[in-house]
Amino acid sequence: MSTVIQIEPELIKQAEDVLGKIGMSFSQAVNLFTRQIVLRRSFPIELNVPDDVPVSLESMTDEELDAFIQEGIDDIEAGRTIPAEAVRREMAKEYGFKF
Repeated sequence: MSTVIQIEPELIKQAEDVLGKIGMSFSQAVNLFTRQIVLRRSFPIELNVPDDVPVSLESMTDEELDAFIQEGIDDIEAGRTIPAEAVRREMAKEYGFKF
């Protein structure tokens, strides 16, 4: 018997890229995951909420946004920033990014 599951195509592509580096296909990974559910009789992965949740303007109050902006201003004034052009050069050199 076969079951149809729906997974976002871009998510599958990203997973295939990672799995390919360890010599495993996406299908093998899904089968392994499913076998672990059966063997353990539980969900085989510990689920946690990350401490550092990416910043989202939609989720911030006005006060949080003001504090976030002030933190950036403080970093600029204290010299704790890197010019964007320097970041672009470094990323192009290290990772082959093209801007």
